[in-house]
Amino acid sequence: MPTPEEQKRAPRLIAFLTVVLSEGTAHYVVDTENLSETGLCLCPQKLFPVGTQLHLVFGQLPELPMITAQGIVKWFEGGKGVGVEFTSISTDDQQALVRFVNSQPGLERA
Repeated sequence: MPTPEEQKRAPRLIAFLTVVLSEGTAHYVVDTENLSETGLCLCPQKLFPVGTQLHLVFGQLPELPMITAQGIVKWFEGGKGVGVEFTSISTDDQQALVRFVNSQPGLERA
């Protein structure tokens, strides 16, 4: 099984954003550790199992407008977070996210 580091396919931006996520009818407010154009790493109190489908809303005005996306948990590790890959995101939201990630210092190459 690949490690979380091996699963990263896109450069990561260390960013602390607030994300409102929902799993079914349950809603949570969590912070990110990092994000990329393909997904993000969350720091939730609850660890979501691999395969969990999540609805995510996040942003940081004015640099990043509110983004709405669907994602799937690809990995989780106690004390390290939960890796979520976007499975559905609008073209406009995807473009805004790419612009935000590429315009910020602190981009890490995986």
